[in-house]
Amino acid sequence: MNKKTVFMVVCLSFITTIAVYSAVMYLFPGSADYEKQGFVHAKDFGAVPGDEKDDGASIQEAVDYSAEHNIGTVKVTGGERYRMESEVVIKQGVEIEFGRNTVVEVVGDFTVFTLEKNASIINGVIEISDASFKSSVITLDGKEQFWSWEITQIHGLTLINTSGENSGTGINVTADQTNEYVSFVDFASLTIVGFNRGIHLKAVPSDEDPNFVNGNRFTNVTLEDCVECIVMEGAVTVPNEVSGNQFTNMQIQPTDKTESIMTVSGTNNYFQGMIWDIQLLFNNQPIELKDQSNGNTIMTNLNASYIRDNGVNNTYE
Repeated sequence: MNKKTVFMVVCLSFITTIAVYSAVMYLFPGSADYEKQGFVHAKDFGAVPGDEKDDGASIQEAVDYSAEHNIGTVKVTGGERYRMESEVVIKQGVEIEFGRNTVVEVVGDFTVFTLEKNASIINGVIEISDASFKSSVITLDGKEQFWSWEITQIHGLTLINTSGENSGTGINVTADQTNEYVSFVDFASLTIVGFNRGIHLKAVPSDEDPNFVNGNRFTNVTLEDCVECIVMEGAVTVPNEVSGNQFTNMQIQPTDKTESIMTVSGTNNYFQGMIWDIQLLFNNQPIELKDQSNGNTIMTNLNASYIRDNGVNNTYE
């Protein structure tokens, strides 16, 4: 075998190896060195933007892979449009990162994203286009027992219902069984538009250990065109306490569909922000402090005449 033949054989072997490797990388995304790059992309698990098919299962597969292999981040990026017809549970230790201009269209009625503790979701636009939607876009369930040393974060999202029905809930935080709690979670730079309830915090009494939703921070939140913008259901203390939650730098834009700006139970919750175009409302007291409210502070541009106060020791300016 002469040198020219040997050279051709070596080149052919090299090209064949590269082709096989590329095919494996395409067909089996788990073979890629995701651990080294520090993230997986939903496209590698079958998500195809713009094809009008469900990408929820592919995003879930990417989340599961990331959790199993301790990778941490699932990217769904680019100025593209994805479609979800099934729930995604963001597993412990996983962050879903959407591009700022990435749109996820939700078709159907189901909880869109449920976060386990130490899970996060950032950026992107979640659009509800289905008039049948009655569920929640983002859910935190107190069975996860969110606490101060967890790093759960919900940042930079736009949640918008474009169906015209003002249905469903933007963010739902619930402790409703026994010994359930959601505390010290950061929600920041959120825009919530067109829902029945924008933000809903709820603690239900238990015959055993108490449930509570306490000490969460909502910063730089815009609420627009919601029937009920903020609803807090619970008591001033255990067994179903909703207390010490902070809402700062809020911008609230009601429409003629808005019935309530805030309905507040619990103790020492704090609200600060701007409420626009109050003349659009039929309800002349759109802020209600329930009989199970104590020591809450409301600092907005609305005076006391817009507030129905059935609690004790509440203050407002």
